[in-house]
Amino acid sequence: MNRNRYAISAYQAAQLTTPPLKVVVMLYDGILVRIARAAEYARQGDFQKQFESVMSAARIIDGLNRHLDMEKGGQVAVGLRETYEAVARALFRSVGKETAPEACDKLVSAVRELRDAWAEIAGEAKLSNQDVPPGFLGGNA
Repeated sequence: MNRNRYAISAYQAAQLTTPPLKVVVMLYDGILVRIARAAEYARQGDFQKQFESVMSAARIIDGLNRHLDMEKGGQVAVGLRETYEAVARALFRSVGKETAPEACDKLVSAVRELRDAWAEIAGEAKLSNQDVPPGFLGGNA
């Protein structure tokens, strides 16, 4: 629980100094890191760690989903909600499956496209296909 409080505090502090669109890009980076880790853990056969990475990614996805303004966002918000829910479902279905690494790799590609669209809007750099967001190496899910 302390980890969650720390994450919330860090996010709130970042909101004070970081432009909102950049925060969204950073959240997508966090999702990408966690899905890539889930794929690696699945390749290693460590399904407990895969599950933990999936849960961590799902929490970020859920946060983005909950902050959608469905009234102002119109069809874009509806499309994002459907995408977030589909990504979360696919992540959860992948846990413990032999096909998990490939499923996670496909999800990384899909989420990277969304991330890069937000990055373009925010004036941030896009990721190349070989790029891994900051934070992939080291640390826990």
